[in-house]
Amino acid sequence: MNTDDFAYDFDAPDSDWNYEPSRADLFRQIDAPLYTTDSEGWLTYYNEAAAQLWGFRPVLGKARWCGSWRLFEADGTPLPHELSPMALALKGCRAIRGLQLGLERPDGSRMAFMPYPTPLRDATGAVVGGSNILLKVERASLRIPFRGALQGRPTLRAAQIAGMHRCLA
Repeated sequence: MNTDDFAYDFDAPDSDWNYEPSRADLFRQIDAPLYTTDSEGWLTYYNEAAAQLWGFRPVLGKARWCGSWRLFEADGTPLPHELSPMALALKGCRAIRGLQLGLERPDGSRMAFMPYPTPLRDATGAVVGGSNILLKVERASLRIPFRGALQGRPTLRAAQIAGMHRCLA
């Protein structure tokens, strides 16, 4: 075997063996609606799928807790953004799972979704932000006030009562 038959270029600029994509590059590859916030809940990033779900493009750094125009509890009760799943996750320093909510877009259309807010931590364990993936719930039986299809689901008010509103750290 003659080693002159092989050509190796260890300094190739397009070599991706040590490539680490940015967080935004990684998030762009996810088809589901997702967004991130800083530790105070101000939006720092959202993908195209999130903008389509919300029906508009909130301004980064000016929208807080989520990008939805309006939020609703499972029983149709309006939900203030400061009580949104992301707000509770960041304030409580823990992920929130198993909730189903409704959102209203600026054009008045409504839909159900399930949020998965998760605090992001630095190397010391301090919360430095949050990420949230939003899964659309598509049911033909869903009605505008979100009654019926969402009834019986855990509510954010129940999550607050369970103690998720205070940071444990």
